[in-house]
Amino acid sequence: MENFSDIYLSGEEKPPSNIVFGTTQNRPTFPTDIAHDCFGNTQTPIRGVPGIGPGSYNNEEKTTFRYVLDHQPMSRRGYTFNARTEQRKTFVPKADVPSPDAYQPDHSGKMSTKRAFKPFSAAAQRFSRSNSADGPGPGNYELDVQQNRHVHQLHAFGGRVKLIPAVKTKCMPINTDKCMLCQQPPQGDYYQYRNEILCAKCFDFNWQFQEKFKRSYLQAFQKVRDCSLIHEHSGTQAKIQLTEDRVTKKLQRKEAYLSLYWS
Repeated sequence: MENFSDIYLSGEEKPPSNIVFGTTQNRPTFPTDIAHDCFGNTQTPIRGVPGIGPGSYNNEEKTTFRYVLDHQPMSRRGYTFNARTEQRKTFVPKADVPSPDAYQPDHSGKMSTKRAFKPFSAAAQRFSRSNSADGPGPGNYELDVQQNRHVHQLHAFGGRVKLIPAVKTKCMPINTDKCMLCQQPPQGDYYQYRNEILCAKCFDFNWQFQEKFKRSYLQAFQKVRDCSLIHEHSGTQAKIQLTEDRVTKKLQRKEAYLSLYWS
């Protein structure tokens, strides 16, 4: 490659060389050729005719003008091109539709008008009267209901808050508890105070009629249940967990809240 000073001193400009950046060969481009890199390995080049343009379509073979010649009425007399002297296609009228006056209901002879007692029905009742006996009266509300109820929890200074469950769960391999009145094993939740056990049926009966125990004594009983729904012992001290801890805690929170309103 000659120096710029040599060209300037000679006063003549030489024609540019055909070699551009060291080569005169055709360079492969992506749409038609494969690039020799990772992009060319993953992308497939476009096949077919790459240089096709708008003027390369066969309009004489595929065009909408052929559809016009086949479907539009043509000339039979030869006056001019497409004179449309042929009979045109007409739409078949539909007579199986109702008339415009058939949509409205016919009230003739069915409704009887009554003359108003006052002009413009000024004496007519605007709003329907509701029966006051449908709802409770002012003296039927319970006023001595405990307000601001809270779920019982154990608090510790700097520690976590622990929920006190409304139903105590007894973890034992085999439930041998029996009701002290009916001498039957309890079904479901039952009540216990120290070593005294009452099933739910005997507890409700004594709470209502106070036959064996008074209500002041029954208030010391706590509702308990066995761990058959949570654990499986199979007669041993080992336990297999049947329910997840999050499900058990959710049930305990729900029972603790509902125990504030129902026993």
